[in-house]
Amino acid sequence: MTTLVLADKRDPSCLVVERSRAAARVRARMRGRQLDRALAQGVSPDSSAGLSVRAHDLIGVRARSRLAQSIRRVVDEATHPLRPRHFAVPICRSKVWRSREALQEIADRLVTSEPLDARGLAQLRLLLSDGAGPLYDHPGANDLQPALRRVMAALEVRAG
Repeated sequence: MTTLVLADKRDPSCLVVERSRAAARVRARMRGRQLDRALAQGVSPDSSAGLSVRAHDLIGVRARSRLAQSIRRVVDEATHPLRPRHFAVPICRSKVWRSREALQEIADRLVTSEPLDARGLAQLRLLLSDGAGPLYDHPGANDLQPALRRVMAALEVRAG
């Protein structure tokens, strides 16, 4: 059982202590994508047990390592396109190639002990998994560079 410190729903300036039971952690994992969207949009992880548990998972070494591996895999697929790995939405190799330095910088930051904000990690996770997003090859896809700049800015831990 984990102890969570959350903002009181009735008075956000007050804090409450709540126990996180196993069922709450399982629910948070099952609702991962939904919780990632909320975190990516800037909802405070302290506003609910589910968001707190999800944010804690995202900032953990295991999740950060997996995200770094995913980024490196995307760059590798853009560099060596003749090695199909699986059936999935194809990445836009030209956008990944143009953004490879920014992608590598993010991957390198993920594997350091530097604290990173859950908001940026959630944005990155959604960027990597959204087949309709700027990373992938489809008509009307936005450019990847602005999305990566937003992720890099959101990774910065803000005081307060």
